[in-house]
Amino acid sequence: MAATTNPTTGQSAAQHLVTGATGFVGGAIALELLTRTGVDLVCLVRGEDDATATKRLHDALVHAAEVYDLQDLVPSVLERTRAVAGDITDADLAATAERIGTVHAVWHVAASLKYEDRHADEINLMNVTGVHNVLALAKSLGEPVFNQVSTAYVAGRRTGLQTESSPEDTTWANNVYEATKTVGEQAVRESGLPWRILRPSIVIGHSVTRAATSFTGMYGFVSSVLRFKRSVEAELGNLLSHRRVPIISDPTIECDLVPVDFVARNAVAIGTAGELGRIYHLNNSTSPQVGHVIEEVFELVGLRRPQFVTSQGMLTAVDKKLDDGIQFYASYMVNGKHFDQSNTDAVCGADASVFPMDRAVIRDFVQWYLHRIREDGRGSAPKRADFAYRARRSPQTVG
Repeated sequence: MAATTNPTTGQSAAQHLVTGATGFVGGAIALELLTRTGVDLVCLVRGEDDATATKRLHDALVHAAEVYDLQDLVPSVLERTRAVAGDITDADLAATAERIGTVHAVWHVAASLKYEDRHADEINLMNVTGVHNVLALAKSLGEPVFNQVSTAYVAGRRTGLQTESSPEDTTWANNVYEATKTVGEQAVRESGLPWRILRPSIVIGHSVTRAATSFTGMYGFVSSVLRFKRSVEAELGNLLSHRRVPIISDPTIECDLVPVDFVARNAVAIGTAGELGRIYHLNNSTSPQVGHVIEEVFELVGLRRPQFVTSQGMLTAVDKKLDDGIQFYASYMVNGKHFDQSNTDAVCGADASVFPMDRAVIRDFVQWYLHRIREDGRGSAPKRADFAYRARRSPQTVG
């Protein structure tokens, strides 16, 4: 099967293969590819058959286009994307090559974002075995360029300037997620395929609409703080209105939050013009301080500003409820690091990674999410945003 025919132009169009296109970052990259290139997209999507998988793909991409104010892209989504039913954990994944056809590049975005040791088998299956399976599929597709989306936090517990280079081992990892992403990168580098590795930092919603389609990272932290507040109120009434909650953090270090459309824009620029065999950080060169982010989250959730402390010995039994709930985020709040962007800047220009985030902008993103929770009627993270919300500047709390 050769490249597909574009129904708009009637000409043969190059194809790119995308995994994870129904997800947050993968969906944004798919939309950016439709915007910036003339390629058609074939996406590996779980489903009973290709038709079911394509419907799931189109629903996800149309939704993302709508909440990002990209409604003009909807016709391109329907005309230039299709899905092949498949699962990256399937040992026979390479057998789907015949249904995919010729592709010029692979964008491997699909991954597990879980981190707890109790999920280690599942995380390894997705983030290590899954990478090997997609690499095998790529080799069956004629050895196209392999763009691997990893994470800047393969840096683990390292501090200071983090270069766009390969981590030596997994011993610095904070959790099994970071360790598996490190191993996945190694598999790509040793695959024999032409490759690029793209490392986003902490991805948040769209830079203009503030909307997100998935709720991990910063949004998971917000949900944890909100659950803590509600739990303490249910047990101890208005205790939290009289005291500042201590939280283990260095408030002066960077909290590298980057909008999803910046990640997608820079990823596609690199994927079309960046040198092969290189690693690229996709982060915000003007990221805010951790302390400012935490303070804004606490205020908008309805808590007093926290007290920043350095050890668990300074926490009460009540405080430890929050500490237990935010364990995944703990390393991001104490191990200060800054990500070098020399490779990315060489392709995209230094201005492409600049998104200043003062307290008002931080509030915008947090308010959007809290507004979404209130509309959803639940205290935990919603599965999907159903609307675009241009955040207001006035403070609000959700209790």
